[in-house]
Amino acid sequence: MIIGTAGHVDHGKTELIKALTGVDADRFIEEKERGVSIDIGFAPFSMVDGRIAGVIDVPGHERFIHNMLAGIGGIDLVLLVIDAQEGIMPQTREHLDILELLQIKKGLVVITKRDLVDTEWLEMVMEEVREFLENTFLAGASIYPVSSITGEGLAELRAAINALGDTVPERDEKAPLYMPLDRVFSISGFGTVVTGTLLTGTVKVGQVVEVLPPGRELRVRGIQVHGGMVDEAAAGQRVAVNVPGLERGEIGRGSVMAAPGYYHLTRFCDARLRLLPGARPLTNLIPVHFYLGTARVTARLLLLEGEEMAPGTEGFVQCRLDKPLVARRGDRFIVRSYSPMVTIGGGIILDDQPPRHRRFRPDVLARLEELEQEDPRPFVLQKLKGAGGATLAELSHLTHLGAEQLKEMLDTALQEGDVARLGDLYVTGETRTTWERQIGERLEQFHREKPLLPGMPKSLLGGFLPRKAAGRPYDALLEQLKHQGLVTIRGEIVAREDFSPRPAPGQEEKLQQLLAVLEKAGLNPLPTREMWTLLGLRKEEGEMLLDYLLWQERIVKVGEDFYLHKGVVERCLETLREHFRHNRSVTLGQYRDLLQGSRKSAQAILEYFDGCKYTRRIGDERVPLKFPGLG
Repeated sequence: MIIGTAGHVDHGKTELIKALTGVDADRFIEEKERGVSIDIGFAPFSMVDGRIAGVIDVPGHERFIHNMLAGIGGIDLVLLVIDAQEGIMPQTREHLDILELLQIKKGLVVITKRDLVDTEWLEMVMEEVREFLENTFLAGASIYPVSSITGEGLAELRAAINALGDTVPERDEKAPLYMPLDRVFSISGFGTVVTGTLLTGTVKVGQVVEVLPPGRELRVRGIQVHGGMVDEAAAGQRVAVNVPGLERGEIGRGSVMAAPGYYHLTRFCDARLRLLPGARPLTNLIPVHFYLGTARVTARLLLLEGEEMAPGTEGFVQCRLDKPLVARRGDRFIVRSYSPMVTIGGGIILDDQPPRHRRFRPDVLARLEELEQEDPRPFVLQKLKGAGGATLAELSHLTHLGAEQLKEMLDTALQEGDVARLGDLYVTGETRTTWERQIGERLEQFHREKPLLPGMPKSLLGGFLPRKAAGRPYDALLEQLKHQGLVTIRGEIVAREDFSPRPAPGQEEKLQQLLAVLEKAGLNPLPTREMWTLLGLRKEEGEMLLDYLLWQERIVKVGEDFYLHKGVVERCLETLREHFRHNRSVTLGQYRDLLQGSRKSAQAILEYFDGCKYTRRIGDERVPLKFPGLG
């Protein structure tokens, strides 16, 4: 669990953390001298059951809101700190707005410096705070007056933190590693050390991680949690990781340490933005300061629904960033006006790898409305559709979801028909239907154009589908269509289930003429070009007639442009069989003499028999191999 502070400058946040943990979270000399935090600080908080929670102490000064935002995004529970003497102040309001925009769910209210005010004043301040918190996530939250100096109220506050901490849901340790970096420094002899809150997954010594930017893979040398060396750290912990090989200038606050290949730098994000009631109207593409995780960039917000966004309203935007960063669906972000720098709104990332959008497009808005659902399934299906199909590993990288969670979701979608599986490729049900329709249309066209052919070559048919379908997915799709009774598959030929080659009127006579020519030619058939001239056929029609006779096994293709009548081939086979009854081998010259034909035709026939495995060539001779009719 990660506990964060929030509140106005000099309201005693750091002193409170020191009183609760014994650790001074101010790290810089300047902070200690001025008594004002300028950057986030860290401390361990001991829970009753022995667990250690991480504490992030944030600066309260308005000049350091950017540092506050770098630390507050990964917290599970907030302590809203208010000075008993001053009450509600400007950064109290701004910090609460930020907490609301980031959708922090749990928190406690702490009134500090209890020892400096009387009871009547304290009660007045507490009443003011209750009214201030109405209609916020802290409405009705318990208020704990404490003194970090005398210790008054600290025991009750510790107990409340423990009790509320028990209700914080566990983070996902099985999801891909994801840790926004908030500090980078070097230690002599060890190299670069990065720190952050581990939001999902685990990190182990020796593990290869990716740091983005710059986008380099590195091996973890060492891990610390709350100052102690460990072999492994899990989601929900503050972690320091030694990753030698990186120079400090290559990375900084805003980089992310992640599982290799799962996350990508992006300069475009689709999001829903909420504008605070006190903000000015937001016009299209006006520059803003954009805060996501520990990153801070400048962005222009493309308003997808209107010319401007009114204060207190929400709408879909595309965030166009001046520098690339890592984002995830569901991440919360904050926007501040460019000048003066005040918090004006925030929102949630819906898609971290979207296409560029045009404004006022109903299809774009419908897609984003679907992505708004907490259920990740529409997001997964959209990514699957956009990719045209993906394996489980590829889809895990596209969606940043763990394989186990994804597999369970896909299994349900398979049962409901929203997803289809082709080999190891998942596609949407819509994509599979499209591929099925394309196959059906291509077969229909092929059968219509070439009614004498038994079907379409499998490789030719598959060429009309996207590359994603090639290989095992294509084979699996054809088997499914065969099981559905839509196609037949004979070797490498695919046909519509109800199709059977039939000669058209007038073609039967041409077939008989072609057969007669081949039978008469014997071992010396005419080249096909001369046959077409003799029979008055166009080349396309003649080739189709030949293919039909081949399918019917009434002729045999012995070689390139070398077709023989089946009866001729059978006589050639019988001649060789009779020879092998009395001889162990045959040469080309011997076979030519036996056939009383040309050397060219004898060679073509022997090579055909080799291809049929009837014979095997050894040097200049052929010997029987699986010769039919020999004992």
